[in-house]
Amino acid sequence: MMKRLLIICIAVLTAFTAFAQTGDSVKDLKQQKKALMLNAKLKKLQIDFEKEKAGYDELTKEAAEANATANSVTTDFSTSDASSTVKDAKATIKKLKEAKKVNKKLAKSQKKLKKLQKKIDKTQESINKLDLVVKIHEN
Repeated sequence: MMKRLLIICIAVLTAFTAFAQTGDSVKDLKQQKKALMLNAKLKKLQIDFEKEKAGYDELTKEAAEANATANSVTTDFSTSDASSTVKDAKATIKKLKEAKKVNKKLAKSQKKLKKLQKKIDKTQESINKLDLVVKIHEN
């Protein structure tokens, strides 16, 4: 009778130990999955950031050219010929509108870069916290 009770207790203890180890390994696997998903998200955000940065660089060059053209055109007015002054004024308005449009695109691109950088920082922070939790759990 005592032997049976001892065998049953050992079997129950073994079962509890096995389930506890299974629970820990499942938890570890879930954390690893989360870490992999966060790393994938981070890489995607970094790729998007680089693409946007390339576009931003192009817009910066375009804006510099448009601003230089708009600045040089605004000083070329002559009061001697009214009809040519009107044409020059219309051309100047066109150049200024073009410069405004490019500068607006540039500001929008810069805002998008800032948002992407914030997302990258936030994702990296999440990965670092998760790595810290995993390291603490391992010890």
